[in-house]
Amino acid sequence: MKNSFLLNKRGAFMLSVTFLILLFASTSCNKRRNALGQGALPDGTALTSDGVDTFAIRTYSFEVDTVISKNPLFNLLGVYNDPMVGVVKAGFYTQISLSGFSPDFGDFNKLKMDSVVAAFRFGGFYGDPSQHLFEVYELDEPLEQDSNYYYFSSKSVKPVNLVPTANNEGLIKPRPLEQAVVGNDTVAPQLRIPMDTIFGRKLLEIATESNNNEAFFEAFKGLYFKVNTPLPSRGKGSVFYLESTNPNSKITAYFTIDDTLNLEFDFLITSQLVDFNAMEFDHSSTPLKQVFQDTVSGMDAYFMQSFKARAKIEFPSISNLDENVVIHQARLELPVSYFAGSNTYPSSSITVGARYFENSNAVFLLNTGTQGIVEFNQQLRAYVIDLRDYIQNVVNKTYINDGIIISPRLFNTTAERTVLNGPLTINKMRPRLSVVYTQF
Repeated sequence: MKNSFLLNKRGAFMLSVTFLILLFASTSCNKRRNALGQGALPDGTALTSDGVDTFAIRTYSFEVDTVISKNPLFNLLGVYNDPMVGVVKAGFYTQISLSGFSPDFGDFNKLKMDSVVAAFRFGGFYGDPSQHLFEVYELDEPLEQDSNYYYFSSKSVKPVNLVPTANNEGLIKPRPLEQAVVGNDTVAPQLRIPMDTIFGRKLLEIATESNNNEAFFEAFKGLYFKVNTPLPSRGKGSVFYLESTNPNSKITAYFTIDDTLNLEFDFLITSQLVDFNAMEFDHSSTPLKQVFQDTVSGMDAYFMQSFKARAKIEFPSISNLDENVVIHQARLELPVSYFAGSNTYPSSSITVGARYFENSNAVFLLNTGTQGIVEFNQQLRAYVIDLRDYIQNVVNKTYINDGIIISPRLFNTTAERTVLNGPLTINKMRPRLSVVYTQF
C-alpha cells in the first residue's frame, strides 16, 4: 500500500512494507532517491531502486538468570500453567512488625484466642482466579536488610504449616474483583488466610515481651507464604498480586479478655521491612524454551516474561545507511498475540533499552516514551516505539548497532508473560519498522 504525505514542502512517498526507507527531494542539496525494503520481510528479500540492499528485523528472546526480587511492589502468590511459557509458581518471604510499641495484653491466663487472619489487599492477578491451597510457615533464619535476595533465593522454615488443616481451611478461591466483608465493614477485595490460634497466642506473647521492633525481629524472624496447589491443567491457574504494604494488609489476632472484652492486635508489613518474592519456573517443552535453545524460532513468535525472559529486536542492515543521513521518523510496531478479555494479558507497559558501546554490556533506557516506558496500544494491539533518536545515533556510529531490548516494566514484581508476533508469524499482524530520512 502507498501513502503520500508532505514533509517540509518536499513530496515523499512511503511504502507500507515492514521496513521501508524513503529518500526525498531537497532544494538546497544534491538529492538521491532510494527505496530499501525491510521489516517483516525474511532475510534475503530485497527491494531495489538505485542499488540493492537487504533489511530484516530479527526477533528472539533470551533468558535472564539473576533478578533481584527484594522489596517488590507486589508480593506474589499462586501458580499457573501456561502453554506458551510453562509453569510459574510464586510465594514470598517477609518480616512482620508490631503495630504499636510495648503492647500489654494483661494476664494471658484470662486471654482467649478467637481467630487469626492474614489479610492482603489485592493489587491484581494473572491468569484464572481459581482455587488454591494456601500455606504459611514460620522462618527459622532471619531476613537481612543488607542482603540481596533473588527470585530463586530461599530461607529455612519451621516444619509446621500455620494454616489449620483439619477442615481444609487453606483451600480458598480468592475473589480479587469482589469486595470483602470484615465484621460489619465492606472493604476493598482481600485475600484472607486463616491461621492457627496457638500461633496467634505465641505472637501476642512475643509482642508483649518486645519493647520495640528490633527485639520482636530477634524473637520472631518472619513468615513464608506459599501454595501447595496441584499442578493446574494447561491454561489454568493464577498468581495473585498482593499489596502487602497497604494499611489494610496485615495479620490480625482477635481475642477476648475474661470472655467479655473483645480485642484485636495487628502485625504489619511495612515498606521498611525485608521481603522478597520466591519464584519457580518450568519451561519444559514450551515455545519459550525452544526460543531459548534456538533463537531462529523467535522469528515466528518470541516472548517477554517477568523475572525470566527479555525480548530482543535487531536491525542489522541499519548499518548500511550512510553517515550523512538525517532521520526524520522511525516508528516500530511490535504486535502481540492476544485475545481481548484473556486473563493472560500482555504487559500494560514496557521498558526499551539498548547497548550503546562495543566494550560494555551496560543497557541504557532509550529516549522514547516517558523515561523509556512505552504503553501498550490497545487499538493496534501492539507496542509502538519511537526509535528516531536511537537509529540516528546508530547511523552516526555514536551507538553500536546491537538492537533493542524490551521487558515488562514491572519485570521483578509481576507474573506477566507476553507473546509477540515475529516477522515470519502466520498471524496477520507482523512487526514493522517504518523509517523516513533524508540523505545529503
